[in-house]
Amino acid sequence: MSGDHLFTFRVGYAGRSLEVRVGRTAAMVAVSVLGVLFVLLTQGIYDIRDNISKLHELRALRERVSDQNLALYHLDAKFEGLSAEVERLRAMDNRIRSLVKANASKSSRGVGGAETPEASVANRLDKLLDLKFDRMKKELLVDVNDLDVLGETLDSRRLLLESVPGGWPVRGTLSSVFGVRNSPFTETPVFHHGLDIVARTGMPVAASASGVVVKSGYEALYGNMVVVDHGAGYRSVYAHLSSCSVEEGAFVNRGEELGKVGSTGRSTGPHLHYEVRVNGLPVNPARFLN
Repeated sequence: MSGDHLFTFRVGYAGRSLEVRVGRTAAMVAVSVLGVLFVLLTQGIYDIRDNISKLHELRALRERVSDQNLALYHLDAKFEGLSAEVERLRAMDNRIRSLVKANASKSSRGVGGAETPEASVANRLDKLLDLKFDRMKKELLVDVNDLDVLGETLDSRRLLLESVPGGWPVRGTLSSVFGVRNSPFTETPVFHHGLDIVARTGMPVAASASGVVVKSGYEALYGNMVVVDHGAGYRSVYAHLSSCSVEEGAFVNRGEELGKVGSTGRSTGPHLHYEVRVNGLPVNPARFLN
């Protein structure tokens, strides 16, 4: 190595070698070029890794957006189903109002607040769902007070219907009806306060309506008897039983057994004496049998 030559090296075998001399200036240029290439390569690798990371983030973001759009479309479908249910409820409300003949007037309602033109948000699915929800709320403007009145009216009518005796307390044949008859004991005209239903001894006697047992025991004329208070002024009497199956103070449901057919008390044979009383007065039980 001499002069301005920095490096001297041979390439090849002896006799066929090639001597290469690299000067200081060329070496510096080569080193600079290599440095620049190294910097560019490093920056390129960094940019590629950064772009790959951004591509992954973009892909994940697209997946989240796709999932959100799918959820919004499902929500839109649910709103459609809810709208149909609202229509069904409105139709039911109209039928109930016609049943109870409630014609209550509707009071005016105050409105206000900021508004957004529908056209500016209709292109966004989430805003469109908000619009649908607002429309649905407007369609559900049902007067709560009216519904309370309807509910109370229906409840009172339901309680009244449940209080009215219905059906046969025991299956059999009528041997004596409500009204004037000749007494089987004195052969003189007397007023019979109920129905006599002939049935086999031991057949179960059922309550003709739900209520509270106010008497369960023995009386001279009626024999073993059960009296049930159904409310709303209605009471039913079951007499001449061979035995009583309930105690006083017990609540019984319609159709629940009260006792067995018998012939206790003032009786000529096995049968059930059945009475219905309204506000303390005996009425014809025959109109309640069906």
